[in-house]
Amino acid sequence: MSDSLFSALRKYPKSQELDPIENFITEGFAWLLRNKEMLAGEFVDYLSLKLPEPLPLTHILPEWKTQYTFPGGQIDMLADCGQFALIFEHKVWSNLSPGQLDKYRDYAKTISKWSQGGYKLILITGLTRQHQQNPDLALTWSDIYKFLKHWLETKSDDSLVRDFIDMLAEENLGPAAPVSYESIVSYLPAQSLQPNLKNITLRAAEADWRWVLKRIGFNKDVPMPTKYEHLDGRLGLETLDGSFLSIFVGTLLNGSAFKVQPSNLHLGPDFCLILGVYIKRWKSFEADFFHSDEYTKLRSRLKENSGTWDFHDHRFDVAKPNPWHPLHLRKPLVEVFRGTITFEQQVDRFILHGREVIELLLAGGELEALTNRLHPIAKNSISPVE
Repeated sequence: MSDSLFSALRKYPKSQELDPIENFITEGFAWLLRNKEMLAGEFVDYLSLKLPEPLPLTHILPEWKTQYTFPGGQIDMLADCGQFALIFEHKVWSNLSPGQLDKYRDYAKTISKWSQGGYKLILITGLTRQHQQNPDLALTWSDIYKFLKHWLETKSDDSLVRDFIDMLAEENLGPAAPVSYESIVSYLPAQSLQPNLKNITLRAAEADWRWVLKRIGFNKDVPMPTKYEHLDGRLGLETLDGSFLSIFVGTLLNGSAFKVQPSNLHLGPDFCLILGVYIKRWKSFEADFFHSDEYTKLRSRLKENSGTWDFHDHRFDVAKPNPWHPLHLRKPLVEVFRGTITFEQQVDRFILHGREVIELLLAGGELEALTNRLHPIAKNSISPVE
């Protein structure tokens, strides 16, 4: 078959299930790399710098292939460099199918000529949130746009390369504009987020959270003051709302009031635990609390190992400390709800992860010891002392 650009763009098979733009981009990009050796070399160098480990040195020019079929699947783009290979999976707006990258890994391990240099699996998508299944390198088409634009500005003003990045921009795959494609298409679906989260949180509030009282050292017979809270950008439950400490679990929709950013900006709001301290009421205890051996041990333990949760110390590790909400443990809400399809499943996930993160906070006994020592009525009541 002719290797003209137009023949390449006609290569992909007809199918109602295939998105033409993914194939157009793949074939067009591969054609540029096949036919412009300097560009291909620069691109391989670019990837080598981005990868955790640099690529093996080779003087062999990659052989760029598309729609590379193997038993059990098809690789979008393959750079065969002799003793090693670059395996590309390209997505625009769709997600990977279950186990898709594992199929490529399993196939690559059967190729004897790659046994020394191995292979690298590279995922290119429209959005960062599509980065899944642990490729060796994950990029967006915006990254490719920036690479090609830099190449045009510093190496060669090639009209076909310029046409290609213009196509990326027209398909909303270039750098995001102030009103981005993603924000436009996400706007209407996002309107249901808060009311649905509220319903899930209210149902989760019906669970028995009294174990938190017992663990923290309060009288276990006192009714649990769990309450729904939607205030200052957070939507969730105060599982411990005493006169000394509070423990919030739920979603932080907007962290501006707490002067925090999401743990992963590309994945949206976090499900989090926020430890609250009533500084105004217990001003005389502030120094004793934050500089105590117990609190120091608590911070050290969580900083050293917080499991799957991101630990954020908002008292000692930031330029502008927040003494009222000093500790945050968080993970993206999408990770908490991953794989759920029903309301009941999401309620169960809220309760499961809420319990998990509170257990993490209390596991070392530091907070209980500190509360028992500083709160004059910790073992008998949760009534405030004025």
